[in-house]
Amino acid sequence: MRGSLALLMAACLGTWPAHAGPAVDARYSVQTMGVDLGRAELRLDRANGGVKTRFRFETDALLGFVEASDTRMESDTASALGEVNPRSFDGIYKKEDRTREVGMAYGAEGRIDRFQLVKRGTIRVDAVPKGLAAESIDPLAAFLRARAWLDRSPEGAELVISVFDGRKRYDASLRYLGLTQLAGAAGSAPAHRVAIRYTLVEALNEDSGVLEPERKGRVRDLELAISADGRYVPLRVDGSLDGLPVSAVLAADCAGPDGCPN
Repeated sequence: MRGSLALLMAACLGTWPAHAGPAVDARYSVQTMGVDLGRAELRLDRANGGVKTRFRFETDALLGFVEASDTRMESDTASALGEVNPRSFDGIYKKEDRTREVGMAYGAEGRIDRFQLVKRGTIRVDAVPKGLAAESIDPLAAFLRARAWLDRSPEGAELVISVFDGRKRYDASLRYLGLTQLAGAAGSAPAHRVAIRYTLVEALNEDSGVLEPERKGRVRDLELAISADGRYVPLRVDGSLDGLPVSAVLAADCAGPDGCPN
């Protein structure tokens, strides 16, 4: 479930338009049934002709449903003329009893051509997993590609992406549902509605280095509300994970004029 939550949060937070001026520095709260479940941070900075993206998602232990965890991701992606071309990705996935570290690099054709997975300080896989779909990209590159798509999509448009986080591969699809009025504490505001459907389809066997089919992967559905003020800031996401309702809400826009305390 922790992996699904990390994917959920990253998907929700990664859809900024390519023309956004200031760097993104946003904080999010995650809840279930009115109980705090975790927190997330997202930062986007323009650097080296592209975008440097950093994402962190922490969850607290919750009555056996969710384990305490800390997920950190960082990517470097080239961006020009609306095209998103990933260059590298690093991920750290921590639980109480283990830590996995993932590193990926891309070749000239945009495919993952270098890969390493380290578990508890020991290299477990040191080659691109056998069977990885050629079009697969890391989570943060996928989300940057999704934001560029959203910036130019009409209502009803769809986008399909193969996402590989270094341990699992997901098939994800996005559909733009159009505009709505989103009510909040400060009043209502227009927002874009985006539906996300994703399925876990393969998992990495750390002994063989081969991706194996996930026969029990469930289809999961989420709905996002994203600001329609030209900045495309995600405002809210709602979904259900194994019957547990989950909501992620923008808690602070630290790239705004008032900033945020450190």
